[in-house]
Amino acid sequence: MLAYDQLQGASGRQRRFRAPRYEAKRLFPNSVPRVRVRSAVYRLHDVSLGGIAALAKEAGGELVRQGETVELSIQQSGIPIFEAQANVCRLENSVFGSKVAFSLLDRHIDLGKLLTRNAQAHLAARTSSLATVNAHPLSVEYRAFCTDVVRLLRSYGAILDDATRVAREFGSVLTDMEILETCEESILQPWRSLWRTGNDLVAATKGDRDLLQALKECTELVVTPELRRGSIWDRSYAKPLGYPGDFNMMNQVYDWQRVGASAYDMLLHRIGLDVAECIKTRMEVVVSHIAEAVRSCGQGATPARIASLGSGPAREVQLFLESRAAVGARAVFTLIDQEPAALKYAAEATYAQVLKSNGAVAVHGLNISFTDILRSTSALAQLPPQHLVYSVGLLDYLSDHRCRALTRRLFEALAPGGRLIIGNMNDCPMSNHWPMEFAVDWSLHYRGEAEMLAWAEGLEPAHAWTETERTGRVRLLFLEKA
Repeated sequence: MLAYDQLQGASGRQRRFRAPRYEAKRLFPNSVPRVRVRSAVYRLHDVSLGGIAALAKEAGGELVRQGETVELSIQQSGIPIFEAQANVCRLENSVFGSKVAFSLLDRHIDLGKLLTRNAQAHLAARTSSLATVNAHPLSVEYRAFCTDVVRLLRSYGAILDDATRVAREFGSVLTDMEILETCEESILQPWRSLWRTGNDLVAATKGDRDLLQALKECTELVVTPELRRGSIWDRSYAKPLGYPGDFNMMNQVYDWQRVGASAYDMLLHRIGLDVAECIKTRMEVVVSHIAEAVRSCGQGATPARIASLGSGPAREVQLFLESRAAVGARAVFTLIDQEPAALKYAAEATYAQVLKSNGAVAVHGLNISFTDILRSTSALAQLPPQHLVYSVGLLDYLSDHRCRALTRRLFEALAPGGRLIIGNMNDCPMSNHWPMEFAVDWSLHYRGEAEMLAWAEGLEPAHAWTETERTGRVRLLFLEKA
């Protein structure tokens, strides 16, 4: 035991004591509260004694400005659990929206009271079944639909539980994977049928923010807890890195492994992979265009120059370098991402092949924000002209105005004869709209051919066209420079 005069204080910057911050996803694991400021809706990120931080989606309502004083309301299931006047003390912008820090002016957060009121709001929402949605004609049909989804999932869960119990009862040694194989493929058709029904039902929320929010809260209360037993659903909803679709989630799609503590958990992960399959198939399209660019430009003394914006784990680069098409090729890849861990993963995954190339191949990482790309002084503007530029998972988050500006910036980075590929979630009957927006709170813009071609107006490309990958759920815009 230490004597009082032997106790050590903090050192350096830690000497200045600050009240601890608590992550919202740990305080509220079932459903993270929203923060409303005027017409904008944010997702609570963390709380402390005298302030909160929240995440705003890029396409949200009337967003705040640094330095202004606002009235904010923390809400659970549409019910206020804390209200205060606050100062906007910090803004951090990214393509996924803004992280906003609020300093509370007239109240402080009592953590015990906040948790109590959150639980009370949960109970009130459960008993009232969301008054807003009840008032809409869609209410009964949508709640019945959510019940149908859970019924389908649990009916398959019961089959898996019975198979496990019987196998153990008769001394048979069946693994979870062997049990899963009994119904893994058979669930896909009824699951896709409900998925399409969900898309049809939520189409009515277009332009009706209150209805959209009410249906999302209903979904998160009824369907999401069941789906979160599947690893990919859980990560997509929890957003542990603070934004959706992080590189670890994408790796789950690329690896396509059976993940879970039980056969049922694996089954739920499997139907999540079914939704996310278009992430893998769009990557396969990019691999073929990398090979084409290298074949055309990277066989002589000059290497093919290829840049990826929003590269994530860059599995397409890894796959290409491991393929026969990379033998004897010369290429310089520039991977641009705002997540250092994603660039670290890509560097490690490609290092062996880069080393084996004896200097013919290089993979460089640029850790800059996507909004910086729009600046004329950005690192992208300093790169030599590129033979291929692609960004297949970024523009879904941006408004049309920003998409048009970013398309111009990427097109300007092309060498003569170079090709630009831009991907966006396709607006189609089997789009990812319902499972992503409503089940895991993953908001994207869904667009068709005309909207994407409009981004190229004024650029005068030699050729411009769109096509979809194998699932039809991602549309790809191709622009070739004269």
